[in-house]
Amino acid sequence: MAYWHVLIAYLLFFSPTAFSADWTSYAGNHRDHHSSEKGLRTEWGNEEPAELWRIKIGAGYSSVIEWDGLAYCQGNENGKNTLFCVNSQTGEVIWTHQYPCRKDPKFFQGGSRATPLIHEKTLYLPSHEGDLYALNAKDGKILWSLNIIKDLKGIRPDWGYSGCPLVAEGKVIFETGSPEGSLVALNSQDGSLVWRGGSHEAGYASPVIRKSTPNEILLFNQFGLSVHDFKNGNELKTYQHKTRFGVNAAQPLDLGDTVLVTSAYGKGGALVDLKASIPQAIWESEAISCQMSSLVHLDGHAYGIHGQAGGRSASQSTLFCLRIDRGKKVWEKKGYGLGSLILVDGTLVMLTENGELVLCETSPRKFTELASFQVLSGKANWTPPTYSNGKMHCRSSRGDWVCLRMSQSSVDSVEK
Repeated sequence: MAYWHVLIAYLLFFSPTAFSADWTSYAGNHRDHHSSEKGLRTEWGNEEPAELWRIKIGAGYSSVIEWDGLAYCQGNENGKNTLFCVNSQTGEVIWTHQYPCRKDPKFFQGGSRATPLIHEKTLYLPSHEGDLYALNAKDGKILWSLNIIKDLKGIRPDWGYSGCPLVAEGKVIFETGSPEGSLVALNSQDGSLVWRGGSHEAGYASPVIRKSTPNEILLFNQFGLSVHDFKNGNELKTYQHKTRFGVNAAQPLDLGDTVLVTSAYGKGGALVDLKASIPQAIWESEAISCQMSSLVHLDGHAYGIHGQAGGRSASQSTLFCLRIDRGKKVWEKKGYGLGSLILVDGTLVMLTENGELVLCETSPRKFTELASFQVLSGKANWTPPTYSNGKMHCRSSRGDWVCLRMSQSSVDSVEK
């Protein structure tokens, strides 16, 4: 019976129609960097997208979510993180939630990391220092809060807590890194402890419900892949995929019975078979090394950005298309540096580290750029864009948040 409850929750959470065209979590409603929303304009000629609004929110890498006509993102300034809730059409600030938090630069400029999540009118807001708030998504009122380190004996990873919580079936699930329970579930109503599981150090990716087995949670921590029982948190399976500095940050690509993981620092990628009692790699390749940018999947191929930050490595980064079953690249393209990817109705959307928004065809035959626009300034712009209700949200590491109108329907209405 419990399995069916989880399955229903999974379908509601991950159904593209459950939240209409809203984007309510890190990496979208499916947590796979896909938007099924129709109508992205891909033919621009000499035109550029209309800028609806632009505001400053402080330094960081938290991505944007949008829900019920509101958009949310957080940044860091003057020793504090601030979550902004704005009107998604105008950028007018509706409310803010501010709390003490170090900028914490470490071989990068620092700032906010984690992305909030909205579920059933409650916003769950994590910080890289371990604070977790449950807020009323409409007015920002605090419903409950805790600190992962103080209250759950968490051990903060070197670059701070970066994952977005998972919320389903009345549970808020996230990493603590504690040897007494590295994955934790809390009651979503009051923050009380439901279960703990595992003992691995926390990574930088976000937990996700498995597509083929909705009663299991998939986690990419510093050890590698871990599979946990949704009901009680018990660790069921593991696959070791350790990197230097413990940086497993890109979301694992859940393909059903197999999962594709990728990291940098010379480790590379692996297609892992989770059907067996002891998971094994079908193939491994150092040529597929995505440091922070997650892979996106379409029709048996994965698209990603190979490379890592720092000196020559970043300048040599390549956008690539991978045939998943063989672990072989079918094409790659230099010139964009590091950045991040999402898929919108079959179109590859890339925000480069230098702030260029690029639209590309998703074709295994060849690389084709459809359009590109300079939308942000600065460097190290590693946050994935968000596409919701015909609008593209992009945020820079320095704290500029810009919203662009990019739907075909807006063009059609003008022509009529």
